[in-house]
Amino acid sequence: MTPQDLRRAFGLFATGVTVVTAVSPQGEPVGITANSLTSVSLDPPLLLWCLANRSTSIPAFFPGAAFAVHVLAGHQAEVALHFARTGGSKFEVDASWRARPTPPEIAGAVACFACRVDSVFPGGDHQIIVGRVDGVATRELPPLVFQGGRFGRFEPQVGSGMIDVWGEPYDAWM
Repeated sequence: MTPQDLRRAFGLFATGVTVVTAVSPQGEPVGITANSLTSVSLDPPLLLWCLANRSTSIPAFFPGAAFAVHVLAGHQAEVALHFARTGGSKFEVDASWRARPTPPEIAGAVACFACRVDSVFPGGDHQIIVGRVDGVATRELPPLVFQGGRFGRFEPQVGSGMIDVWGEPYDAWM
């Protein structure tokens, strides 16, 4: 198995697309595109995401630091690509995001999780960042999805009903 084989296999799993924002210790806004978001716990409210060890944004994610996770809407592929680039300020041009004292906000996202870094763990070539969720805001829009190296949108199957994965019976989800 090569790293390319593994990457291609991981790419078969459709994920949402997020932009994580924070403020560096020097007071500069940072933003990173990430698709590694997952829920960890409802009580206490925790989520996690992963940041590459080579990222220059790592210093912004220390225990207790504020950050926000923005789940991008289906029309925000350009925003995902903008924050995926390396180097330079990512907040200088477009007014659709505003650098606020902490953390910067991405306008038009489907959901925004306001968090504080709870813990950071090494995970191979990435850091695993666990965040305590302090607040959440949502909008009714289709989310941006990434699968097989392409962006798309999620469309529910016709006739499929909502599944309450947290309710009883759990058999409906399993």
